[in-house]
Amino acid sequence: MNLRKLRLGALLLPGILCIACAPIPVSLYVADAAQGKTIHSSCSINKSVPEGIEVDLQGLQAQVKLVQAFSNGYLEVRLDVPPGMTVQLDDATVTIVRGNGRPPLEARYPNISLVDTPGINSFSGSPALAKYMVPVRTPLVGGSTVIGRQVWNKHYWMAARLDTEGAPEVSVTLPDLTINGLPARFPALRFHRELFVVLAPFNC
Repeated sequence: MNLRKLRLGALLLPGILCIACAPIPVSLYVADAAQGKTIHSSCSINKSVPEGIEVDLQGLQAQVKLVQAFSNGYLEVRLDVPPGMTVQLDDATVTIVRGNGRPPLEARYPNISLVDTPGINSFSGSPALAKYMVPVRTPLVGGSTVIGRQVWNKHYWMAARLDTEGAPEVSVTLPDLTINGLPARFPALRFHRELFVVLAPFNC
């Protein structure tokens, strides 16, 4: 192999590594699709992999993800509050019933985040992020976010750290709440563990 080919290989290798992916088997929690709309990964190379579920309660939508792989375990919830609606949580406690006979678990939201990625941001303690964290019982006033032709209901995020200890099936009960001052409750959400092969870029 001549010097020119060696130089070309050295130039191409970083690009190849950036786009190459490694298949990794991983056990993920999959929500019962009969209870709502399945949420899939936003990553283009894993777009068929389920991440959680979206459920509706009187026009209030919640996206719920039970994350146990590749991180400290946590439950992530995003509430999408439409205009004209005000939501308030009764408390911060999430209850997790494990289908293998072990005692239920309780986990708590430390706050409500006004920015994404609460599994990290809600626990960071960063002074820069503190202004985006509000107490759990803060009234969540609905609204709209418009970007171009896209319109979204106002988002609020919560996360509670928990370890399911590998339970094959779990049921998640979110805190009771009020919608425009009236009591409301999401149904218990069912999840089961399932093995997937996900693609991870070498440069991650």
